[in-house]
Amino acid sequence: MMSDWLIQLLGIEAPENTRLRSAELAFRGPMPWWLAVLALVIVGSMIFWLYRLEKGTMGRPRRAFMALVRVALLALLLLLLFRPTLLAEFEGQRQRGVVLLVDNSQSLMQQDRRLIEADKMRVAIAKGLVPITTRPIDVKTVAVIPSETPIDPARADMVRWILGNRDLKLLESLEKRGPVRPMLFGYAVRGVGDEGAKEKTSLTDRLLTSFRADEASTRLADAVIDILQRKDGDLPTAIVVITDGQDNASKYTVQEAADECARLKVPLYVYGVGTAEGGSLAIKEIGVPDTIFVEDTLTVPLRWRLRGFKKGRLEVTLTLGGKQVAQRELAVQPGEDLRDALEFIVPKGQDQEEKLDLVAKIGVKGNPMFQSNLTRKVSVVDRRIKVLVIENGPRFEYKFLQPALLRDRRVEPSFLLMQADKEVANSGPPFLPQFPETREKFFGAKYNVIVLGDVAAEELGEEHLSWIQEWVARRGGLIAVAGRQNMPATYDPRGKFGKFSEVLPVEFEKHKFAIEADVRTQEYPPTLSELGQRTEMLALAETPEENLKIWRALPGFHWQYPVTKLRPGAVSLIDNPRAKMGDQLMPLLATQYYGEGQVLFMGSDETWRWRYNTQDKHFVRFWGQIIYQLGLPSLLGDTASRAQFGLQNGEATLNKQGSIYVRLVDSDFRPRKDSEIEATLEHLDAKSAQERTRKIKLLPLPGREGEYSALLAHDQPGRWEMRVNNPEPAAFQFLVGLPAHHELEETGMAEKSLRAMAELSGGKFYREEDLQHLARDVEPRKVEFTRRQEIILWNPLALLIFVALITLEWVMRKFANLS
Repeated sequence: MMSDWLIQLLGIEAPENTRLRSAELAFRGPMPWWLAVLALVIVGSMIFWLYRLEKGTMGRPRRAFMALVRVALLALLLLLLFRPTLLAEFEGQRQRGVVLLVDNSQSLMQQDRRLIEADKMRVAIAKGLVPITTRPIDVKTVAVIPSETPIDPARADMVRWILGNRDLKLLESLEKRGPVRPMLFGYAVRGVGDEGAKEKTSLTDRLLTSFRADEASTRLADAVIDILQRKDGDLPTAIVVITDGQDNASKYTVQEAADECARLKVPLYVYGVGTAEGGSLAIKEIGVPDTIFVEDTLTVPLRWRLRGFKKGRLEVTLTLGGKQVAQRELAVQPGEDLRDALEFIVPKGQDQEEKLDLVAKIGVKGNPMFQSNLTRKVSVVDRRIKVLVIENGPRFEYKFLQPALLRDRRVEPSFLLMQADKEVANSGPPFLPQFPETREKFFGAKYNVIVLGDVAAEELGEEHLSWIQEWVARRGGLIAVAGRQNMPATYDPRGKFGKFSEVLPVEFEKHKFAIEADVRTQEYPPTLSELGQRTEMLALAETPEENLKIWRALPGFHWQYPVTKLRPGAVSLIDNPRAKMGDQLMPLLATQYYGEGQVLFMGSDETWRWRYNTQDKHFVRFWGQIIYQLGLPSLLGDTASRAQFGLQNGEATLNKQGSIYVRLVDSDFRPRKDSEIEATLEHLDAKSAQERTRKIKLLPLPGREGEYSALLAHDQPGRWEMRVNNPEPAAFQFLVGLPAHHELEETGMAEKSLRAMAELSGGKFYREEDLQHLARDVEPRKVEFTRRQEIILWNPLALLIFVALITLEWVMRKFANLS
């Protein structure tokens, strides 16, 4: 082995704690060695010949020796020109490092609701208000918790306090077990910035400067795998992880990461941030109409989200005008889209019509910290919608509609059958023997909705039809149901009664059909149009997805009265996908506003088929909702709501843009035609530093009078309220919910998962009171290594030899009196 002085002379920089294992000489010169040897022989021969010719008093041995010195000097120069390189190999041992992996995702900005004393004391430990040896499990009363202990701090603050705790000195303690590499992870793993290294700031300060808890996703398992697979150094002796365990983006599972750590013998030491007792509860939607009727049995469907709870009871309540009207207890069940429905009989108020708040409240029983509520403004009406059904004879549609209307407590029906038996017609209410004889009697009856069936125009007469036309223009709601004999064939615009056809939203040719077709026609499915999917009165379920599913499953129709086009301003709500008028699908249900009233034209009389296998469920809901929609304006008069709101797809999701649709009518119940309408959007759950209100513009939808929309960003979660002046204020509350597994969802620390992960890897799981033992639990490990080094021999030893040779020759020539 080489001695230390020789290693220094050769310019070899030996790595710390290593020894030289081997060394060999190599050349990196520009010419082959044999050419250099030939040059040396030729030049050396010339040197010997020149020294022989030198004049002076010296013998042949001295001349030969001096020539040899000159040749050696030349050989040294040639050697250096060949760039001699010493290939040295060192061997030794070094300590393996410790990777400190800190969660930098947005979930650490959550503020856990610390409900038990032990969790509150853990805040005091992290903050350094009590000794790190304090045992939170022994805390039985809040009195022993320091008064200056922060209440429900963010998880990120807990991380900062732990890293900066002067008693714990976590990073300094870990450095005694091996070199510490602090790293942050969220979407990806990255090293801590070294901006402070030049100013010699501590590793802890540099880590705290880089830590911001602002990354939009967490890949915990992927981060661990990434550390294990890196090629830029040795495997760490251990990985210390600081996280809440909310992994929402990894391609590997937590168990796979732990198994890989166990295989490579790299244990995980995990500090779980937050509290496992956390959770979230939020009502997403209340399914309630804008107007409800006294003594009506109202079913209110609710949708909510519950996370972080596995046992206990939920208490659900409904209050109307501050008075509880329904209450139910349910077993706790976590989920993203939980549902139930509460039923109550609408109580009688002081007035015939009142505007009241219907408040749905849901909470974990015995835990006031976990409550959620949502409010809807409703009109409570102590009157009924008066409906007049005019039909030629008792066809199937009439046979099933009649008992449905008689059972509906919101409706006061009357029935006029043109071809009725006299005994039935004169039997008294709800049957009428004839159409009201005078205009005063007709308008005095104060009908809100007329269902006009397959009645011949001649049966009603031109005068009665003019009354109905005037009544519609004065806010009446008309439903015209097509028939094979008279509706709308006898109302041909080119005939005697053609003026009444202006009321209808469709144009048509005169057709007549056999009462019973000889050949059974092909069934077709009634299909909601794009507008129909957003129309509340056609909703047969509580969510858009379920509604479409039901409509697709409904029994189809076999007949339709063909129409030629929609009138200007009219829209289709339901289409026949197998029939067209020009390039458009033929409408089955079309609507328009005539004067102040709304008119529906139903191109088929087969909704009774929807009773198949469902009894009255869909049939009754459909008819009840369209009668309710058309009858309220005239029932409520000027107090009727003139603004209707709806969200795209029925719900709002954070960071997923969506439209809000608003239908507005003026004081005469005519659709508004403004070029734009200003509205206010208020974030009801905004924190002090957040923007609370925004001004937005509602823009008209092309071809749909009175309908407006605006694209909303949905950039903050929580409850929002939109307000529009029409001119009286109208408001709509909705919830911007979080997508599943989002960083900001209120979920507790995943203690069970983190604890299993640590144990599978051969490490441990820690809470704040255990961190004093973490550094001591990390077992230092060394790894053997070899390092190769190439040393070019342009070094002090070469210089020393060169100087020695040239000096020797100079001295000998001096003593020989040679120049």
